[in-house]
Amino acid sequence: MVVGAFGKVGQKVVRLAQKQEIQVTAVGHRKHPDVDLGTAEVLIKDIKKLTQNDVTGYDTILDTTAGWNKSSAANIYQGLWHLAQLLESFQNSTRLLKVGGTNTLYIDPDHSQTLQSLTSYYPTKFKFMCDAHQKALDLLRTYSNLPWTYFTPAYNFDPHGPATGDYHVAGEEFKANFAGDNGKDDYISYADFAQGIVDSIIQQTFIRQRVTLIHGDKPHQQR
Repeated sequence: MVVGAFGKVGQKVVRLAQKQEIQVTAVGHRKHPDVDLGTAEVLIKDIKKLTQNDVTGYDTILDTTAGWNKSSAANIYQGLWHLAQLLESFQNSTRLLKVGGTNTLYIDPDHSQTLQSLTSYYPTKFKFMCDAHQKALDLLRTYSNLPWTYFTPAYNFDPHGPATGDYHVAGEEFKANFAGDNGKDDYISYADFAQGIVDSIIQQTFIRQRVTLIHGDKPHQQR
């Protein structure tokens, strides 16, 4: 099940999963007749109104819910909390995956500061959204009886970038990138990020972990 399936990441995960012959239920809070999700079964329902019956029988549930303004940002963690509550009684039979925010990566070895604290990366106008992503990660960490995974994209997260199939998995710390600079060129396309999530679903990796998916340095246009 993909919640937020009509979003840009959700769409790509749905299509990639189908290519791997994974049966997918696509959940969205409203209809999008212009979006083709192939053979996916579609459920139109708000994430916070999903019932235990709705989520029963799935190996994996991926929450891609985002919130791009102050009125919707709380959905990032409130919807996740609702899913976790529904799945908690399933005795580890269903994985809960969350697409998260790069702002939550640590910038020091003792993990006391996050990238969000550096306003050169995340200006204060984005604080409402960053706080919501942090709450979602903190929430997942409280569940020892739920097989969750929190996927963090690279700093540059490109909705229009190509599907190269080339990515690597990093941990919880934001470090200088391959060019040895401040990491602001770290890059992954939505397509490669979605590929990493589907690979994890198939391989059942990164249980109760937060991981970062990175392709490399941001491509620069040829002049």
